[in-house]
Formats: sequence, structure tokens, C-alpha cells
Amino acid sequence: MRQFAFRLDAVLGARNVIENVAGASSTLAAVQTVRAEPDGHTLYLGSNVSQVIAPVMLKLSYDPLTALAPISQVTTSSSLVAVSTRYGVKNFAEFVAKAKAEPDGVFYGTSNVGFQIPAVQISRIAGIKLVNVPFKGGAETVTAVLGGNIPMIIGTPPTILPHVEAGSLVALCATSAERSSVMPNIPGASEVGLKGLDSVAWFGLFAPAKTPSDIVAKLHAAIQTVVSDKSLYQALGKEGLEPRGSESPEAFARFQRKEYDENVAIIREAGLAPT
Repeated sequence: MRQFAFRLDAVLGARNVIENVAGASSTLAAVQTVRAEPDGHTLYLGSNVSQVIAPVMLKLSYDPLTALAPISQVTTSSSLVAVSTRYGVKNFAEFVAKAKAEPDGVFYGTSNVGFQIPAVQISRIAGIKLVNVPFKGGAETVTAVLGGNIPMIIGTPPTILPHVEAGSLVALCATSAERSSVMPNIPGASEVGLKGLDSVAWFGLFAPAKTPSDIVAKLHAAIQTVVSDKSLYQALGKEGLEPRGSESPEAFARFQRKEYDENVAIIREAGLAPT
């Protein structure tokens, strides 16, 4: 958000101040925005985790689809699927063939539920069994794979790519349907036969629900200007993120609804949601 903030300063002619509110998958920050004056001066940086996954996993005091006014998506990012070189495969096809022969399935590590969603889809599409081992963070997950405790990891490009380049991990595919500009040498899901898999993470800006439409439109236009800044691509690329705007606030709202409906079904099917 800091990369967006100072660029928005120049476009809007006003200083943007960032307040970090941690906790409950960023939903505590959302609550503050829901309760704020709908004047365009309090915005919320939400994500697929806070707006799609957390509402299914947690009991929230607000409806993420109605309590906030979607302004625009700001980034997209694909996760990366990789295995240890010790697993003895060179590509996704070889991995599937070996995984199908594993009686107990393949154990994979993740640092949050968001990475489990593509794993559930991979299991179903490829006809293999994947067993999640949760860790507290990406570095801890990588350490477990490098140490031979588990063979597979699904995580962010910045966490995994350095070890792919060092030759200790083998990249199998991105979780997005097409290749990501952040890791152009890694095949997208559709290229390796995972038809229908297009699991990406995203961030977007929201305002309180009753924010006037003209203010939302002005903020949306400002964000599209910032997203087109080429220097932003370089800055965010280091974090595995790609700038991505929205055609309109309404288009972003439809995108969020589609993400919510599709992922809620996957989460519940996989038994990740509390009963």
C-alpha cells in the first residue's frame, strides 16, 4: 500500500496516511472502515483473504459484500507450486504420475488457508491426494521442505523462487491459468493440464458502504492512473505482485462476488470451513 500511497498523493493532491491495523486476517481493519464516516477519507486495503476466505472461516460482525463499497482492485498475484529436488521429478506431469502411486498422498506445506484452496483444486483436477501441513510462515514452510520433512510447498514467488534458482526446489506451475509476469518462466496451470484452475490472490481498495458514488468514482479514476505507472510494476514485482486495476467500481464488485461464491464452495467442499 505504501507504493500506492505516495503515488496517490500526487494524483489526488492530498496526503495519504497509512494506519496498520493487524489481527483476524485484516478484518479488524475492515471494521474500523465500516464504522468510519463515508466521506472518502477512510479507505480499506482488503484482499481475497479478508473479503472472501475470512468471512467463511470467522464469525464477522459485518457482511463483506455489503458493508464496504468496492472502489478498485489494485494487485493480483499467483501462488507457486514447487517440490524438493529430492522428490525426483522434473515437471508437473512427472509429479502427478509419482503422486498417484503414493498410498498416503503427498504432504505439502502452506502458511495460510489461501494456499490450501488451489491445492484442493489440484487434487480434484489431477486425481491425486494432497495432505496439508500448516506452518506459521513461508520461511518456516520452505525450511521444512528443504530439510526433507515434507516434499511439497505452495506459497508466494518471493518465498520460493530463490530456492528454485538455487536448484534446491523444482517449480511445477503457477496457480493462475496463464503465466505470471512475475515468474514468466514458470508454466501456468492451464499449460500443465490443470484446466479450470485460476487461483490468484488480490488486493483492492474499499470505502464505507454509504460513500457517495461521485467520491468512489473519483478515487477509482485516481487508482487507475497510479496502476498505469510503469515504476509500480518494478516495485511490486519484487514482492511477487502485479498491479491490476478495475474497469469500474461495479466491475470490481462483480469480481468480488464471483470470487466469494466460487471460493466459498471450494472451502466448504474441502471441509476447511467450521461446521
